[in-house]
Amino acid sequence: MKCVTLLLALCSASCVATRGSVPPIGTARASSDFATYDIRRVGVLPPHGEGLDPELAGALRDAIAAAFTAETRYELVPLTPSMMEAVAAFEPARTGRTRPEAVLDLARRASLDAVMSVCVTDLRHYEPLRLGLEIDLVVVETGLTTWSCTVRVDTGDTLTREAIEAWQEAMRVGGETDRAVDFLSPRRIAEFAAMQAAMLL
Repeated sequence: MKCVTLLLALCSASCVATRGSVPPIGTARASSDFATYDIRRVGVLPPHGEGLDPELAGALRDAIAAAFTAETRYELVPLTPSMMEAVAAFEPARTGRTRPEAVLDLARRASLDAVMSVCVTDLRHYEPLRLGLEIDLVVVETGLTTWSCTVRVDTGDTLTREAIEAWQEAMRVGGETDRAVDFLSPRRIAEFAAMQAAMLL
């Protein structure tokens, strides 16, 4: 009887491990000299993108700060719209230079080593929910994008739903009712997308 119980326990643990090993929903790339930069404090700019309301933008910014803090050695500093008012427009390209004066100004104000720009490329508030993100990490020292990632969450996609369920299980998020609500909540999808991005760094 003890052998049967042990076997069932091992099978159960194996299933959990398999579900938790779902690869991140996204891709990332880093510059060849990425490892040479001493990055400790990173400012997270207010996310921008078509159709993004201020409430979801704030929730997404905070989710990204929390996720990258948990998954990396960086200290993430959420930057508010009021902190940005006096700063020049900041529009980093996915490859190439950004406006160095804007980065340096932000660095002086918040003692930052790098700045994270978050662009929402796809957003659908109704079922099936969708959220696309492009994130650029710009080093203050050079004004260059040294790391970037793309994440696209589509709750209508089977593999994505499996990844969300694995994330829910790992985070031990509520019961079946709460899990069902997650597929209908833009805020929860934003938290999932943020964690997926952080796992790529």
